[in-house]
Amino acid sequence: MLKPLLSLLIVVLSILGIADASYLTYEKFSGKIPVCGPGFDCGTVLNSPYSNIGPIPLSALGLVYYGILFTFGILHYVEFDLKRLNKALRLPFNFKPLHYLQLISTFGILFSGYLVFLMGVIIQAWCQYCMYSAIISATIWLLMVAYTHLVEKEPPALLKWLWYRFCDVGYQRIIKPLCFRVDPEIVHERVSGIGQTLGKIPFLVGLTSLFFSYDHPKNSVTLAGIQFPGKVGLSAGFDYNGRLTSILPAVGFGFHTLGTITLQRYDGNPKPAYVRLKASQGLIVNKGLKNSGARSIIETLSPLRFTIPTGISIASTNTHFNSTKEQILDIISCFYLFENSTVDHAYYELNISCPNTFGGEPFTIPERLEKLLRALDALELSKPVFVKMPIDQSKKETLALLDICARHTVAGVIFGNLTKDKNNPALTSADKKTWQEHKGNVSGKPTWERSNTLIALTKKTYLDRFVIIGTGGIFSAKDAAHKLAIGADLVQLITGMIFQGPQVIGSINQHLAEESISDE
Repeated sequence: MLKPLLSLLIVVLSILGIADASYLTYEKFSGKIPVCGPGFDCGTVLNSPYSNIGPIPLSALGLVYYGILFTFGILHYVEFDLKRLNKALRLPFNFKPLHYLQLISTFGILFSGYLVFLMGVIIQAWCQYCMYSAIISATIWLLMVAYTHLVEKEPPALLKWLWYRFCDVGYQRIIKPLCFRVDPEIVHERVSGIGQTLGKIPFLVGLTSLFFSYDHPKNSVTLAGIQFPGKVGLSAGFDYNGRLTSILPAVGFGFHTLGTITLQRYDGNPKPAYVRLKASQGLIVNKGLKNSGARSIIETLSPLRFTIPTGISIASTNTHFNSTKEQILDIISCFYLFENSTVDHAYYELNISCPNTFGGEPFTIPERLEKLLRALDALELSKPVFVKMPIDQSKKETLALLDICARHTVAGVIFGNLTKDKNNPALTSADKKTWQEHKGNVSGKPTWERSNTLIALTKKTYLDRFVIIGTGGIFSAKDAAHKLAIGADLVQLITGMIFQGPQVIGSINQHLAEESISDE
């Protein structure tokens, strides 16, 4: 009912706009001054140098504008498919007439605002018919905003797509070159500080959301009893002390994982913590589970209420243990603290695969993982557990670990963690040499193939037994869609955001929503 009503209103208002613009255009070309009411001075406005763009009167442009609105209003009413136009414009999604109406009406309100500014500030005279046009375009824009958000309940798709493309260019040409001149850890700390500050001011959170997020009901999914408003999450390893919980939803994340958190504080491995591998689109990471410790983080997080599902990533403290039993006790104690806290988390991540610790990855051995999960089962945790898996193991070794997980209360698996393979074919020879010179292991594009292989293997072998979260090498909407297509239920990223910019989150969300709509 509301859709045809919107179309009818747009068509009627467009006809009024066409009549207004046609009259002004006729008067302009005939050299006449239209009769204005008291308080208006149409002659001063229409004879000013601002009434034309080159030889073209602004009223003629208004005539074209309202004609286009009229056309798309009709197309929206009849639900006309614009595949040919989308293809001709080389747009990646199937934009509907509604999306074009969003763009055109936004252009109209901006242009009308410019005209009002000219009359009120520059020319200092008012044209009655120009004001009619401004009121008509403003009314159409308000109708589009109300309909989009209250009825369709989706963001303005074409405007968002254009904005994300603009941000892509700005990030790649300006912001990234500047950031990549600075030590990555310093950039990380400054970005985290900015995010933390933004998250404390509701107005700035809302503004960030307006520009970057793309919330759409088609992206919502319920897994392991948790409703995820979006399928794109932030991996553990970026917000390791829980500083960004308030701003991440506004950037577009549908969930995020804090940590990895350990029982005891750890200040990080010897620097550098990060080394960029620009050609290979990767990062050498050597933080070694840097965090301020479970008790301190619980104290920070307890007063907060998260607006998206938030996970707590837990691993053993990065220190020497005398026995496997002692290390398991360290991990279980960390889980126990969070289980008995008031932290508003939705799930746990058990990180068994961080390669940058003193003891390596002891729980990637099936017998030790069995002991750890048996102890974890005994806690009878109230939240689901996802296990962060290694990616450099063979298929046989991976299946052995998955068999262990399947016998316990493990809700899902995450593929995966950093790669340790210094012969990885995704690395350039120069980046391999750089890696030889620095401690740590690699995230980003070099993890792409192994992550995908193990996601597909898990899905094929275990079907729906596990929630599968795919991470590793996601740098675009197509990358995320590919991981979902081969078996992942959700995706996570960090390095892709660093190389591509924060707008990539919204861009992925938009792409996934459009795919869901087109599949119906």
